[in-house]
Amino acid sequence: MITRFSVAMTSDTAQHLTDHLRRADGQEDCAFVLWRPSSGASRTTALLTEVVLPREGERIVHGTVDFTSAYFLRAAALAAEHGCGLGFIHAHPKGRGWQRLNTIDHEAEVSFAAQTQVITGRPLVGLTFAGTDAGFGARIWQQQAPRRYAPTEAESVRVVGGHLTVTFNNRLLSVPLATNRQLRTVSAWGQAAQDDLARLHVGVVGCGSVGMLVVEALARTGIQNLSLFDFDTVEELNLDRLLNATIRDVRLHRAKARLAARSACRAATAAAFRAEPDGFTAAADCDVIFSCVDRPWPRAVLNLLAYAHLIPVVDGGIAVDARGGRLRGAEWRAHIAAPGRACLECLGQYDPAHVQAERDGSLDDPAYITGLPADHPLRRKENVFVFSTSAAAAQLNQFVTMTTAPGGIADTGAHLYHLTTATLDHREDGCETGCLYDGMLRALGDDAPVTVTGRHRAAELARAARARAVRRWPLRARRAVDDLLHRLR
Repeated sequence: MITRFSVAMTSDTAQHLTDHLRRADGQEDCAFVLWRPSSGASRTTALLTEVVLPREGERIVHGTVDFTSAYFLRAAALAAEHGCGLGFIHAHPKGRGWQRLNTIDHEAEVSFAAQTQVITGRPLVGLTFAGTDAGFGARIWQQQAPRRYAPTEAESVRVVGGHLTVTFNNRLLSVPLATNRQLRTVSAWGQAAQDDLARLHVGVVGCGSVGMLVVEALARTGIQNLSLFDFDTVEELNLDRLLNATIRDVRLHRAKARLAARSACRAATAAAFRAEPDGFTAAADCDVIFSCVDRPWPRAVLNLLAYAHLIPVVDGGIAVDARGGRLRGAEWRAHIAAPGRACLECLGQYDPAHVQAERDGSLDDPAYITGLPADHPLRRKENVFVFSTSAAAAQLNQFVTMTTAPGGIADTGAHLYHLTTATLDHREDGCETGCLYDGMLRALGDDAPVTVTGRHRAAELARAARARAVRRWPLRARRAVDDLLHRLR
């Protein structure tokens, strides 16, 4: 049984539905859609992949709307042929925000929930369109007993593209309490935008110099739910760049994700705040993810999540030219990977050939790294805290622009800042012709024919070393750490 549920679609699909459902005569209309599952650790998301519009005579508009059995059977057969689930959407022309089922709507959807399950092998997804503000409500019909189906309401419906918009179910994700801690933040973009921002489930992959700054900013901005991903441990060489890290964290072999969670809890301005270190299986539970990593393998995973699972990825990076022990220049970039925008591979943020090298452990082999040319991207590890703050700010600005659309503009393209010349380059075009990510892989979710996860030997070794170090601590110290972790949860 699915207990946590959401829906996602591209902005193109949302616009297609809006054009059809928002009628000039103010009457209701309907359509069938195809969907594929995206399974996270605790939440399943239905990804809308195709709109199946009615043909002449397949639906009857008379204030309310009815559809013929021929329309249903045609759409259900198409869903079964493509291995998809079937969804049905109807309009509430004067509705605003999250729309729930009335009695008539309930009876209409439940009448074909069983047939949908039999024909497609997947539950019926129902959606309601609010004609006033183009908001969406959603539910999934699951079998409770023989011949009895009931709806499980979605938490949210997100529309992904140039602009990230989310319609929230206030019953399941309630509007956060307003506090004096956020007065200046709210004054910048208003309470409505703050309510939506705060309820986004945000992931941060990489809790190093840039990631730790991003976590701090998100917590202070009022984001309520953060998932943190990093297998690494705080080391002494991190102390000149890692916000809130101290020599004590080095001695305790503290995981960077644990340090980030503790720091976020201290900085949080949301009344109900949760920050948890997580594994990659939980990434699909997020509404948006920050990529603060410099390795090719995790970027390849995030690229797939951005397009196949419709989870926008805010990515960035730093390159420092310090040949001969002298600073010659530095660059940092920030961009968002999402349908309609250039993906991380097309932007040159990782080389697919290096992904396999990391997967087989070569990038953690000192002999392999030292054998690379001195100017090879995989050897350029120079960075300083000042550049990290600039890179983090650039990524956060991309996030704010995508979610709040200042001046009505949500997509300003990919940015590359040059320190030496103080110039900013823009790239506003999408993926290269033939790119698989924004092409055939778009919105495939769990059905994507690509495997990007697997055993990470460096991560396993890092976790094992941390466990050995903790076992050597006195019992009193272990109890103190256990108590801290319990309070963080």
